[in-house]
Amino acid sequence: MFWLWLIVAVVLFAVGSYCIGRFDIGDGEAAGPLWTCLLGSLLWPGVLAAVVIASPFIGLFWLGERKRKKKQASDSN
Repeated sequence: MFWLWLIVAVVLFAVGSYCIGRFDIGDGEAAGPLWTCLLGSLLWPGVLAAVVIASPFIGLFWLGERKRKKKQASDSN
């Protein structure tokens, strides 16, 4: 199980580091985003659990927000 955790952590850190460099996240100061990427890749099981728990609620919030904006747009016309 440790090897699975390690392999996923290395792959996540590699992809995150590439994205930080590719998309110039952090305005040239990559230390902050790089530390966030490192911690997120090391703690990926906890991040995954948080995403699985929070995603239904966030999805419902986005649906409600979209419906509210659509109603506001139709009321202003």
